[in-house]
Amino acid sequence: MKRTPVYNWHMAHGATMVAFNGWEMPLYYHGITEEHLHTRRSASLFDLGHMGRIAVHGQDSLDFINWLTPAAFNDAQPGDVFYSFLLDEAGHTIDDITIYVGRETQMLVVNAGNHDEALAWILEKAKGWKSITIEDKSFTWSMMALQGPSSGKIIMSLPDAESAKSLPYYKFMTFKKCDRWPEMIISATGYTGEHGYELYMPCDSALKVWEVLMDAGAGGIVAPAGLGARDSLRLEAAMPLYGHELNNNTTPLEAGLRKFIDFKKSDFIGRDALCAVEQSGEPKQKLVGFEMNQRGPVPRPGMKVLSFTGEPLGEITSGIFSPTLQKNIGMAYITSPETKVGQEIHLDIRGRNYPAIIVKRPFYKRMK
Repeated sequence: MKRTPVYNWHMAHGATMVAFNGWEMPLYYHGITEEHLHTRRSASLFDLGHMGRIAVHGQDSLDFINWLTPAAFNDAQPGDVFYSFLLDEAGHTIDDITIYVGRETQMLVVNAGNHDEALAWILEKAKGWKSITIEDKSFTWSMMALQGPSSGKIIMSLPDAESAKSLPYYKFMTFKKCDRWPEMIISATGYTGEHGYELYMPCDSALKVWEVLMDAGAGGIVAPAGLGARDSLRLEAAMPLYGHELNNNTTPLEAGLRKFIDFKKSDFIGRDALCAVEQSGEPKQKLVGFEMNQRGPVPRPGMKVLSFTGEPLGEITSGIFSPTLQKNIGMAYITSPETKVGQEIHLDIRGRNYPAIIVKRPFYKRMK
């Protein structure tokens, strides 16, 4: 089982550890709901060392990523971050990723569970590109996320990083190594629906960065948070999770993520298949959000969605009791094209039907 550079800190501070995609990761410290609400109110620090980080070097690296993914790179500038996908030729999702645009080096951040498959796919597709090289930095660089409305104040505690506070959403800055601090990347990104940052640094500096951020938030401003709160936060923000809303049998169009696909590009892997779906009209299924206005058991992935009259409509992909909204919420794939916001559906939870309403996503939006 692999461990991140902050593993010993987690153990020393009472984290409940779990196996997650081959890594020992903190599920929670004091409780998932407490950590969830603390992130919404103040700020939390998440260890993301398990995520994959793959660098693409070379003068044609941006052209390669432009062909490899459906991201809209026409006006891409160094410092931009893109949410995108690795797609196969059928338009199905190998992984959802973030892309960090540099000059002659681009970085792809992939999910921990898809690291090996994503790396193999990228290496295979790069064989025809003689001017680029692929470097797997997943085990030499680490990653963490500082999320919540107080995160801007905390980020200013890092030496020479004050300017990162004003970073626009989905932009990043690179800080060069100096006497006081290691080389580091800070981006205004996250997976919680809150204002926040993701930070990248060499593994041998990760613990130092973690402790500086925790010390800066001493007195209860910053608290560590685990995978449990990260999942409930992302679901309230209706952000997809690979293996739930996305997998190698679904397309981004089915998941309602068309805005992240640049159909104006003449070529990218999976373009022809996605264009065929576009021309045929509605995808074969679509992702919807739902909420239950009455108390009841929590909806879980794999449970069935039924129409008001009991006909099968689809399957739940994610579901929780929302700590912020104080009601059961979730997402599901629906096969009926007539399904719309405000429509009542039924959820088959352990053999009993419970009413729910299709609602607009996201379930939660932070205050500006």
